[in-house]
Amino acid sequence: MTNLEDARKRWLKERKKWERFGLEAANKLKTALRQRGIWAEVSARAKEMDSLIKKLINKPDKTYESLGDKVGVRVVVRYVSEIEGVMTLVSDLFACSGRENKLSNLGPDKVGYLSTHIDIRLKNGDPLAAKFTPSVYRAELQVRTMAQHLWADMAHDTFYKNDETLNPLPPPLQRRVNVLAGVVEVADNEFDRLNRETPGKPEVVMLKALERYYLTLTSKRYNVELSLQVIRLLLPLYQSKPKQIAVHFKEFFAERADVLSTVYSDAESDEGRSAFLYQPESLMIYHLLETKPIAMHDRWNTEFPERELERIAAMFGISLS
Repeated sequence: MTNLEDARKRWLKERKKWERFGLEAANKLKTALRQRGIWAEVSARAKEMDSLIKKLINKPDKTYESLGDKVGVRVVVRYVSEIEGVMTLVSDLFACSGRENKLSNLGPDKVGYLSTHIDIRLKNGDPLAAKFTPSVYRAELQVRTMAQHLWADMAHDTFYKNDETLNPLPPPLQRRVNVLAGVVEVADNEFDRLNRETPGKPEVVMLKALERYYLTLTSKRYNVELSLQVIRLLLPLYQSKPKQIAVHFKEFFAERADVLSTVYSDAESDEGRSAFLYQPESLMIYHLLETKPIAMHDRWNTEFPERELERIAAMFGISLS
């Protein structure tokens, strides 16, 4: 067993740097996920002193050096089908080892805690590798859906996280825990299916297309009901079908990428920004303000405040006068 007093001294001295390593790893992931238009909550955290000591006590086979989760990085996505895409991205960014899929470990006849874990280090050619030596600095990355995250949070401080703590319970209680875990897994799969099978109404098709570009600019959540209302209002200004419009938006977005990046970056600290900027349909508004300003202005005023349109136009450098 590691000398716990030595571990205390070392962690007191080294924790800040490990914390910076975790934040750098999280920022790399945030940037890459945004570039691909994937919404995710990304966080990093270095262990607190008491947590590290407890882990060393609980796992006497581990030493201070071999303890693999001094820093944890977590990615929470919406849909279970997004996890593999995130893991592919992770393997592109980091040197990885020890991947563990909790679902695979459970087997086909069991339910329980679900998450995908993997150890990550900087690659040798990474500019940050000189500061955070890959042979020393590593983090445990957890990739989960929002439903899996709910289960993990509830299980963390209770006795039903794994078989070791579940087995002492009476069989009726074990069954209730397993049923609850199964409900979480079913919900996860159903949300994923619902997302894929949503009826192809024009405004829904358009929103999904716009969201991919929107998420490359910001990870801020948006009001879906409002998005559909705006898109429904503005779609008649186009003569094409939503899928054709989406193809055109790809070109428009590429041409205006620098402008959009600047606008969204500046807006972070602008309390006077339009309430509609952090909505995917802001890209449609921008496009129509450039291509059909009069028709856009007239149609907008039938349902929404003119002042909000003026605000968003000003942010994109467009005058409505």
